[in-house]
Amino acid sequence: MKKIKLIIILAFAISFNLSAQNGIVVDDFIYTNKKPIERKVSSVVSHVTVFNTQAQVTRTAKVNLEAGVFNIVFDKLSPYINMNSLEVKANAGLTILSVSNRNDFLNKNEKPNDILLLEDSLTSINAALADFKADKETIVHQKDLMLANRNVASNQTGVKADDLDDLMELYRKKLDDFKVNWFRLSNLETKYYGYKYQVEQQLAAYNNGKLTLNNEVILTIKAENNIQNAQIDLSYLVGNVSWQPFYDIRIKDNKSNVQFFLKANITQSTGEDWNNVNLKLTTANPAEGGIKPELQTNWLGFGKKIIPAMLASRKYLRNRSQQSLSLEDTKEEEMLKKLSGVNSSEYKYLDVSQNMFNTEFETNIAYTIPSDNQNHQVDLTSFAQSAIYGYSVVPKLNKEVFVTAQVLANDLINQISGEANVYYDGTFTGKTFISPTANDTLLLTLGKDKRIQVERIKLKDFSSKSLFGSTKKEQTTYEIKVKNTHKDTITLTIEDQIPVSNNSEIEVKLLEYQGATYDVNTGKLTWKMELKADESKSVKFSFEVKHPKDKQLTGY
Repeated sequence: MKKIKLIIILAFAISFNLSAQNGIVVDDFIYTNKKPIERKVSSVVSHVTVFNTQAQVTRTAKVNLEAGVFNIVFDKLSPYINMNSLEVKANAGLTILSVSNRNDFLNKNEKPNDILLLEDSLTSINAALADFKADKETIVHQKDLMLANRNVASNQTGVKADDLDDLMELYRKKLDDFKVNWFRLSNLETKYYGYKYQVEQQLAAYNNGKLTLNNEVILTIKAENNIQNAQIDLSYLVGNVSWQPFYDIRIKDNKSNVQFFLKANITQSTGEDWNNVNLKLTTANPAEGGIKPELQTNWLGFGKKIIPAMLASRKYLRNRSQQSLSLEDTKEEEMLKKLSGVNSSEYKYLDVSQNMFNTEFETNIAYTIPSDNQNHQVDLTSFAQSAIYGYSVVPKLNKEVFVTAQVLANDLINQISGEANVYYDGTFTGKTFISPTANDTLLLTLGKDKRIQVERIKLKDFSSKSLFGSTKKEQTTYEIKVKNTHKDTITLTIEDQIPVSNNSEIEVKLLEYQGATYDVNTGKLTWKMELKADESKSVKFSFEVKHPKDKQLTGY
């Protein structure tokens, strides 16, 4: 009797131990199944934050769960996921026990019906091309066989004239048939190769960025009670994503505000399509800012000795900046006052948030960004800025007059650089590039205006060459004529220059410049004038160059 009791106790202990080893212990509960019940869930991309070179994707799934432990499988995920970035959120009453991933190599992507139809068409086209090729080969074999046996009759005793005529007619007819069928098949081949190219191009456009999605993430979850419509959010960083900002600049006329439309091109080839998703675009880099920087010892040492030429260069730059400031300071202040007096910046379309680290744009509408490695345009924001319009010309290089606009640069312009398409009076006039500027204003070139006529003439009567011993002296005079055929008064800026010497043997002297602003360091001459409707004006400038007569000048 004691032996029987001992055997029962040992059997119970062994059975309990095996159950504990084969089951899962969670909060003192032992689930005797070997592994949790697995459920694949259907998830959708609910939100995407796009960084410069990657994106944070949030997928949402809803599932009904009974009390217990389950393996929830998010399938058909991108192979470019950073597994260290996985984050999971779940309803109250659900406990996340573990997160892991695996590959299901038996999984195949489902294709749309139109793509399946194109693939079937490509198969039929290839079969037809193979038939054409076989028929052409048959024609070649028949022709070769006929020609190889054309001398059979000559080996006999002879051929009557009538029989010979019949035989020749048969050869001619057969050769004509071969030729007709050959060209017919060649034409069909050309046509079907055209069909094949079109279908292959369409399939290539679909398959560009498409990947076989074998990646799966498994969440081991414990449900305390039965839960209906439990929501689980899975977030992760994924590569093969980028976005590039650009502007559309639209101006109605030279009396209107400048309209800025900031947009972005998003490109992604993650393998996952983002269908009807709210987007956030940010200039932040998630790889930065994770660790506080540490100060290193600042060691002093000796560098290169500053030579007089370097000092002269620094003095030149300092004098140049001071002179430019003294010449333009008053007009610049007046312009800034005029621009800042109009509070015309107004952001539309979506929320723009800025902080000391980055700028973010949150869309208010949903966008679809397929995984096709193509640019997809997203509207970010728009704003209007007041501007001072003008006309500028550099007749030495180009006699055409350009319309310009000086715009007060705001924080967004100084933070978001990009290419800009310029539209003036409803017409595309060209491209420019907006980049952060240290100045308070942004100068935009809007296009050409052919209603202002400009002519630059070298006045021979006021130009001369003379010799004094070993020195040669040359005097040059130019006249610039302008005419305004506008119906309104305009302000025109004219830019020209005289040469600048960098050699002590060459002396340059400005003789006449009729009220132009002169930059002695660059030789630049600038005139600003008002021209009434149909008014003509002219300006002259003259300069003198002295140099040794036995030396040839360059740059003049």
